[in-house]
Amino acid sequence: MRVVIDATPLIDTRTGIGIYVQGLIDALNEEPRKEKNIEVIEYTLSIRARAQSKLRGYWVPVPAGIAPSIWRTFNGPKIEKFVPSPDVVHGTNYLVPPSDVPRIVTVHDLSVLSRGTAPRRRADGIDRHLKQIAESGATIHAISNYVADEIRERYPNADVQMVYPGVETSFEQRIPKVETPTMVVLGATQKRKAVPDAVRAFEILGHSFKTLELQIIGPPGDDEPQVRTLIEGLPEALRRRVTRLGFVARDEVARLVGSATLLVHPSHYEGFGFPLVEAMSMGTPVVTTTGGAIPEIVDTAAVTVEPGDVEALVAGISLLIEKESFRDRIISSGLERSKQFSWAIAGEQMLNMYRSVC
Repeated sequence: MRVVIDATPLIDTRTGIGIYVQGLIDALNEEPRKEKNIEVIEYTLSIRARAQSKLRGYWVPVPAGIAPSIWRTFNGPKIEKFVPSPDVVHGTNYLVPPSDVPRIVTVHDLSVLSRGTAPRRRADGIDRHLKQIAESGATIHAISNYVADEIRERYPNADVQMVYPGVETSFEQRIPKVETPTMVVLGATQKRKAVPDAVRAFEILGHSFKTLELQIIGPPGDDEPQVRTLIEGLPEALRRRVTRLGFVARDEVARLVGSATLLVHPSHYEGFGFPLVEAMSMGTPVVTTTGGAIPEIVDTAAVTVEPGDVEALVAGISLLIEKESFRDRIISSGLERSKQFSWAIAGEQMLNMYRSVC
């Protein structure tokens, strides 16, 4: 079976979607292909990638930004024009080209449609594309039950199947904790991630915990100005204990998260939440919210508060810092919970999905 997979999210700085795509491809290729009777074929949907010699696999010369409109209008060009003899086509990032063979498209969450994380024109194009996908009989892959329910509500005719992603092996390493209490925030500073809530919590906590440090890791997003403003407004003694790191390599992310006292993830909405599972897999306890799919992912293995409740966030962080027995219980629960999200499991389940549609 020739599985044709969109590798476009791998050509630039790796976001959560890029991490997912690389994990999936690695999982499908982990064992000898002849034993699984699968051949993974990558393609890149980007004009710019061709110009910069960043192609992964075959080139599909359609600009991603206008691809939904082109495909909807012309029902082409079909993937067979660029990639020979596919058996199933997997669009890994909301889009999948027309084809004469079965198609699957992964939807990571619906924030792209409802929370202003994409320009209105692009969001509308994706919305119409997914509606057409649903009506055509193609399969929509959701990465959590929460997202699956959102999709079914928005596209009642959709064939939706859910398979959780896995966690990178590097994040399963046990890393010694630093002596200085450190709360780490991981992810782009998008508004839905509510990173300012973590800064506000740190300002309150920093007066009680005199050595507590805050590390914010991830590329700037649409809420970066607010984050910067809040950091700059801290008293100097607190501001010196805040480190704002941008994009860092995955090995360094693993070291920073693994050695932290706790991960603070105040997001108001997640379709899955990779940082949560990554932290749990390394024995770093988590304080997060009940936004989106988060309760489904962490279950009882993290401290959860209502989105936007900074006082509750402060209380949860304090509890993990001060109560060793409670912290140990959350760590143990997190280690156990994270085992449910391995790429060995996810790869096999995705392979079963491919087989089910062929």
